[in-house]
This record gives sequence, C-alpha cells and structure tokens, in this order.
Amino acid sequence: MSLEENVKVGLLIDVYGELLSQKQKQMLCDFILNDMSLGEIAENYGISRSAVLDAINKAKQKLNYYEQKLNLCSLKQQLKDACNLDDASCKAKIKQLLEEM
Repeated sequence: MSLEENVKVGLLIDVYGELLSQKQKQMLCDFILNDMSLGEIAENYGISRSAVLDAINKAKQKLNYYEQKLNLCSLKQQLKDACNLDDASCKAKIKQLLEEM
C-alpha cells in the first residue's frame, strides 16, 4: 500500500474505527499504524496470513463504505480548511457546509 493510502486509512480509522470489531480494528492498526507484517499479525492471533489479509481488506471496505455513506472525514477536512479562512469567509463556508448536510 502506498503512503497516501495508509494516511487515508489512518484518517478513516480515527473517525470510524469504533464501528469495526475489536479484532478488525486491532489488525488494521497493527498493519497500517504499527507497520507490522501479515506474518507477525498472523502469529499474534494464531491464524494464517491469508486470514489476516482478508480481515484487513474487509475492515478497509467497511471504513470506505462508512465514508461513502456518512462523508464525515471529508466534512472534517472541509471544516479544518474553513478555519484557515478569515472570519467572514470561515462563517460563510461553515454555513454552506451545514446547509449541505
């Protein structure tokens, strides 16, 4: 996985991670955030590498599904961007984002 994809998944974990099972979240965090190999994770859980890869892929699919439906990561980034504007522009941008919800 590319660095850009890892960053995106990390942001999705921050917002939607609690919606994953504890095992899915831990495996995904170990792989993405802790830079563990599939073999290391498999050894920790006593399962095969292919089972770990399957769990990680399913967790990423769930996170992407949640973002597609709820759009919270995108909204969070837009709000952060709006905070960098001057006061009047910031208020206008936030008002626009709230109206779009």
